[in-house]
Amino acid sequence: MKVDVLPIGLYQENSYVLHDHDHVLFIDPGRYAIQIAACVSEKETVDGVILTHGHEDHTQAADDLAEMFGCDVYMSLDDFVLVDPKNPLRYGYDAPVYSPIKDLRGEMTVGTFPLTVISTPGHTAGSVCVRFRSLLFTGDTLFAGDIGRTDLYSGSEEEMIETLKLFKDLPHDLRVLPGHGPASTIGRELKVNPYLVALG
Repeated sequence: MKVDVLPIGLYQENSYVLHDHDHVLFIDPGRYAIQIAACVSEKETVDGVILTHGHEDHTQAADDLAEMFGCDVYMSLDDFVLVDPKNPLRYGYDAPVYSPIKDLRGEMTVGTFPLTVISTPGHTAGSVCVRFRSLLFTGDTLFAGDIGRTDLYSGSEEEMIETLKLFKDLPHDLRVLPGHGPASTIGRELKVNPYLVALG
């Protein structure tokens, strides 16, 4: 298993390329599809594009990558309003995704990747964290030492508080791979992240 991290785009969003046994997932491809695609070798098969939520800095390369590799796009349909081509730029930080979108939730397998999708509303109504083995892709829900903002469309401070409580029950050695900034672990965040520490 290997993960390429590409901090790209206006907001330096972390676009991830997850490799395992010659299969690949793209996670939150924000922009620059060609740069992201260059991480895939000729012998690898791309199984899908995973979006942790619907903001444009996490989605803008999804269509290009889906077309280049002939793969599906997955996102919680609770955030579909943010990428629906009928709603261009209506809600702020949104941009259309024209590829068909498959719902992302619960225990599911995308290609060869068994995933656990955790609903984590707060930053947006459809925000999710995606676990693969020892990795947790947290989008804009949880950062190293911080959390995502809740003042944008469909964000909710109350829902974010309930979401943060979920992290207390996760394995402490689970590696946190956030949408922006450096990686961390659940154990570290429970000790130093002021928003998690405040939960007691």
